[in-house]
Amino acid sequence: MIQNHFKIAWRNFHRQPFFAGINIAGLSVGLASCWLIGLYFFHEKSFDRFLPDADRICTVALDLKMQHEEGRTTNTPPPLGPRLAADFPEIELAARTFYLQETTVRREQAGHAPVVFTESAAYAADTSFLELFGFPMAEGDAATALDQPGSLVLSERAAAVYFGKTAPIGQSLFVNDRLFTVTGVAKKLPSNSTVQFDFLLPMADFKVVDRFSWSWIWLQVDTWVRLRQRPTAESLAALEAKFPGMVHRYAPAAFERVGQNFEEQIRRGDRYNVQLLPLPTLHLGQAGLGSRLSTLGDGAQVRMFGIVGLLILVLACVNFMNLSTARSTLRAREVGVRKALGSQRGALVGQFLVEALLFSTVGMSLAAVLAGAVLPLFNNLTGLDLTFSDLFSPKNLALAAVLTLLAGLLGGLYPAFLLSKFRPIQTLKGNLSPLPGGHGSAFRSGLVVFQFSVSIALMLGSWVVLRQLEFARDNSPGLRRENVLVLPVHQNLRDPSKLEAFRQQIAQLPEVVEASHSVFLPSQGSFGDFYEPEQGDQQNPVPQNLPLSSFLSDTRFVPVLGLDIVAGRNFQDDHSLADSISVILNEAAVRAIGWENPVGKWLRYPGNANQRFQVVGVMRDFHLGSVRGPIEPAAVFHESSKTYRVWASYLVARLRPGTERSAVEKTSALWAAAIPNAPFNYDFLDASFARLYRAEAQMGSVLGVFTALALFIGCLGLFALAAFTAERRTKEIGIRKVLGASITSVANLLVGDFLKLVVGSCVIAFPVAFYFMNKWLVDYAYRIDIQWWMFAAAGAAAVTVACLTVGFQSVKAALANPVTSLRSE
Repeated sequence: MIQNHFKIAWRNFHRQPFFAGINIAGLSVGLASCWLIGLYFFHEKSFDRFLPDADRICTVALDLKMQHEEGRTTNTPPPLGPRLAADFPEIELAARTFYLQETTVRREQAGHAPVVFTESAAYAADTSFLELFGFPMAEGDAATALDQPGSLVLSERAAAVYFGKTAPIGQSLFVNDRLFTVTGVAKKLPSNSTVQFDFLLPMADFKVVDRFSWSWIWLQVDTWVRLRQRPTAESLAALEAKFPGMVHRYAPAAFERVGQNFEEQIRRGDRYNVQLLPLPTLHLGQAGLGSRLSTLGDGAQVRMFGIVGLLILVLACVNFMNLSTARSTLRAREVGVRKALGSQRGALVGQFLVEALLFSTVGMSLAAVLAGAVLPLFNNLTGLDLTFSDLFSPKNLALAAVLTLLAGLLGGLYPAFLLSKFRPIQTLKGNLSPLPGGHGSAFRSGLVVFQFSVSIALMLGSWVVLRQLEFARDNSPGLRRENVLVLPVHQNLRDPSKLEAFRQQIAQLPEVVEASHSVFLPSQGSFGDFYEPEQGDQQNPVPQNLPLSSFLSDTRFVPVLGLDIVAGRNFQDDHSLADSISVILNEAAVRAIGWENPVGKWLRYPGNANQRFQVVGVMRDFHLGSVRGPIEPAAVFHESSKTYRVWASYLVARLRPGTERSAVEKTSALWAAAIPNAPFNYDFLDASFARLYRAEAQMGSVLGVFTALALFIGCLGLFALAAFTAERRTKEIGIRKVLGASITSVANLLVGDFLKLVVGSCVIAFPVAFYFMNKWLVDYAYRIDIQWWMFAAAGAAAVTVACLTVGFQSVKAALANPVTSLRSE
């Protein structure tokens, strides 16, 4: 029976090659898209599953509210990890990491030039870090590799870069000019690991963490714990309920040390809650979490990609359903004869389902070739590094088999039951309408409307995402991002006099307008802490704690970045001593404080012995980072204040337009002379800001590709349906032409029927797209308005594509000789 079904299906396949080709082309594109999206979906869902105790590992987070600022972050204070391990028996191990930012690593080789690179995946870690996670080791012991000061654990990638085939254990590397000895090599971490590192150094070698071991305010380390038992939601909540006692026992003394009353702040409505976030939920399940981890994903985006991938497959199946039901009259006599000869309806349903599965199987075979061919492009779109072995792994081959079966059933079930409903007496008499009242035509029209509704909605979505991305990249009030060269200096020039000499060399280049030195930069991070505005003669009360994001810079910082001083003045070279106690605030900080005339007012920094600063200027608000969040209170302190010390040191230079290439070449030569032991790296400020929107760029690209695929699949079906319609109306067209109808009127008659469906699709797609894109834009503090012309352009594009698709078949039918068409009758 099955063999007979396959024979008939294969004959029908060969009998109608045009329509079979349309179906297979649509199915192969849909299946390939859905397969690749499934690969991406499963990769995102598999994060950290390779770790043996992933279900018992949690990251420690803080749920904070200070004045008007609130949020959740994995940035934690140094004493929190040790306290958790000591006070709560439910916690088996605790470990902290301290991000070292961009680090210069050098290997000296006798008789050869040193191997030097700037690394961005270096961390100081507690001795228990490797043991807590259970990272597999290629060499060395995870339990003891970080026990001794001066020890160093490398990843396999870093070991290969610096030592090649030489055994790395016992070898030495200079990290920021400090000597460390390799004591372990961790196996290559997979791309689905939340924690990624190339260099691990002992926490004991970084005294800055130890100096803040008292502080519950200095949130510069990440803290991880491993529980003794796999937690449930109830057990986790019960453990977290014990943490407020610990916080109220230890945090008040730390706050009091910097002149703040912790208990009073909590009573006033502030919040300092310690939370445990299970590692398996961290990658996709913690929306809005602030973190130094660069691997956190977007669960909503992953779900959206999954839904869109399924929609593409459904569109391909809709093509199959549409063409199968449209051509049902051509198989009516076959059904009538087989029923008259005794075939049961179940056998007929089986026959048509076998045909559908044959189409989906052939489509999947082509989809495998297509998916393999576009895999590099897919990696570029998603930022993954998937290989052919990933695509054809047993797990993903099982996914391909499920998709094949799903496509066959989804595309074949309705046509199978529809065709098997034909009554033999009616079909043999020539009454070939399977559904009374024209319901078959209405169903096909509904499918076309569904296809174009999805395509138009995707088109609108991709336009809105791309417009928001363009807005985010170009919206830069108060800051001129273009033509700003950025040199990450970090710890390579610690002597202030040498740093100033190097800055002057860069400033003297003919391509450079001016150069400046700064600790931190917009888009590259900022120093955050709490400051206390002084009441002074202000009538309204000012907040007791003001969170400020700040930069530590010189007098040239403002002109180099094009900051706009709206009140007061910039720092001045002849005021260097006075400016050591000066600060420039942005408008957001002034609003948060409530000062009416801010210039001349004072604020204190409890974090540095209540150091006082006088406001000398107010700068226009500008985005420190992404437009997702509101512009936060910010400040610029003069470098002579030495109010804090961090390693995020940069030189920035404003270039004359068009001189970028020569400026980089000359700066590279100056760097080699001034800092021979560190590699030359550079960036541009506008490019740095653009990288903040990689997720939006990725979403826009993926939606754009999916929109093109949806339109392609929809047009395939529309083209085939138009061909079939023209074929079935051959006699009608011939009669119309004999009676004097013009070619244009005949073509318009055929095109008009389909244009009505496209217009109906617009009516459905517009409100749906408007709702979801408005919902997406809500996450942005600064966003575009969805304007009417976007809908008009999408509708016009859909109508144009439909006209071009149907127009070919319509004109072809209109140009046919009526004598030939009527003679065939």
